[in-house]
Amino acid sequence: MCGIAGFVQKSPPGSAIGGMLAALAHRGPDGEGTWAGRSDDWHVVLGHRRLAIIDVERGRQPMGDPREQVQLTYNGEIYNFRELRRGLEADYPFATRSDTEVLLHHYRARGVAGLPELNGMFAFGLWDASERALLLARDRIGVKPLYYASLPDGGLAFASELSALLTHPALSRDPSADGLLSLFFSDYVHPPHTVVAGVHKLPPGCSILWRDGVLSEPLPYWRLTDSPRALPRNASAGEMADLVRAKLADAVERQLVADVPVGVLLSGGVDSSTMAALAAPLVSGRLRTFSIGFEDPRFDESGHARAVARHVGSEHVERILSEASVLGVLDEALGRLDEPLADPSLLPTFLLSALAAAHVKVVLGGDGGDELFAGYPTYRAHRYARSIERLPLAIRERLVCPLVRRLPPSDAYQGLSWKLERFFLRWDEDPVRRHLRWMSNTDLDDLRALMPSIGARVPATLGGSYPRRDDLVSQMSAVDLLTYLPGSVLTKVDRASMAHGLEVRPPFLDNEVVDLALSIPAHLKLRGAQGKVVLKRAVAPLLPKQVLERPKRGFAIPLSRWLRGPLRPAVEDAVASKRVAGLGLLSQATLRRWNAEHQARRADRCKPLWALVVLDRWLARA
Repeated sequence: MCGIAGFVQKSPPGSAIGGMLAALAHRGPDGEGTWAGRSDDWHVVLGHRRLAIIDVERGRQPMGDPREQVQLTYNGEIYNFRELRRGLEADYPFATRSDTEVLLHHYRARGVAGLPELNGMFAFGLWDASERALLLARDRIGVKPLYYASLPDGGLAFASELSALLTHPALSRDPSADGLLSLFFSDYVHPPHTVVAGVHKLPPGCSILWRDGVLSEPLPYWRLTDSPRALPRNASAGEMADLVRAKLADAVERQLVADVPVGVLLSGGVDSSTMAALAAPLVSGRLRTFSIGFEDPRFDESGHARAVARHVGSEHVERILSEASVLGVLDEALGRLDEPLADPSLLPTFLLSALAAAHVKVVLGGDGGDELFAGYPTYRAHRYARSIERLPLAIRERLVCPLVRRLPPSDAYQGLSWKLERFFLRWDEDPVRRHLRWMSNTDLDDLRALMPSIGARVPATLGGSYPRRDDLVSQMSAVDLLTYLPGSVLTKVDRASMAHGLEVRPPFLDNEVVDLALSIPAHLKLRGAQGKVVLKRAVAPLLPKQVLERPKRGFAIPLSRWLRGPLRPAVEDAVASKRVAGLGLLSQATLRRWNAEHQARRADRCKPLWALVVLDRWLARA
């Protein structure tokens, strides 16, 4: 894991790369490198901050080929680098054991056509002098981030994080209406937008090419529909479960490759427990697992993690958090957000990452299991929606919805009133739009009240194009893989972990696991009210029965209550903020009304109010 940055421009580079790398120092505490070159009247500069994982001594970057025609700055891990290397060694001399050099020579051999062959999490910038071109690329699912912006002279700048990119002196900080609309709708900003006008996120599974002042559109090198059918014809449910277990075991083994110790982030849920169970017999010595718990028993799951740790025989490290300890990292955690992200579970994830980073440099995580194997309750809700569709519209609108509106708000995590409000008051006849509205932070009518100038604009996710799948569950799983997973979950984990120089690897997002999961029929993932059916059957020989049967819980904190208590001053400051008012895009009258409703418990406005706090803190640093 590392931080990367660079640019191509006509004016002399000056000290711009130094400022960009300084903003990325937390991502790569083990070293810094730069490379500079010329192409006619273009200056090319690449920079790198390194977190040394593989070939610690010789894997420094930027890295070039022997003829200095290709230069690479790269963030990530290529899990199949050993297999790729075997196919390259006859034609290319290797000076290191690093996956960086494999990626470099793989490009020399295959060019952009070789991108689909990379199994890993990555973002990179590569200068090809022979083509007079700068190539940017990002992994299939979007585990690693990459931002870019055109420069006024026709050049291009890029970086791992938005805050680093914005240190380039040629870029402005003008707000993006589309970015803010996306933030308040989704909790995150959906690519290609950011909260800054003219600055973009490279979408997952895409590359982009700059050549002589001309920048291409993002070019997909992988689409979800490209995944091959990975199941034998007429495979039984048992055979599918065996194949899932085997593919996950292979992925874990690939992702344990490192020249430093590797641990597991363990919540006690099915996904992280699967990682621990598969990794434990593959590491030398005892596997280290890490978890946090809460003094408040309504949010504490540490007992489940301890039970799994005992079962797999790991050396378990845990920390039990008080309310004060979580709130105590608020400023530090939000200070590490290079772009606003309104997922409040950032705070416990930040503390868990700090705990793990005190012991290891690399951990495995369980991200992706819910999206691939139908673990979220929203998938079940879509099946219930079929019954609601049979109700006459008049009954829904005149009887059911008024009753739901009268329900008092609850501080419980995803309580009954929260679920019913989303199910009925965010109803949409189009199932994809309905799903995105159920998952959203702020629904459409409230968005228009918050941003009256948006007119007919719709949030980026609602305006997106999604591949059609055979059934409703597979369809919504695909939507989450393309939106919520990279936009919120993976972004949160990346920023929280890299703030502490910790690399988190997600074996569920290994190419082969993704291909397999996408080819498994939905009825083997979701049966009645039970999700992850085939996954649970696959790992049943490895885990205690109570792990497989316990209900799913998120990484929750009592946000609604905190915004009426210890975080109330932060909300009131944000509502009255001159920085927010200065954007000229958000209605402060609406924000004042929402805060008053929340404080009086007339409505639960915790999600948009928290997004406002995050935005205001970001504006204070930008």
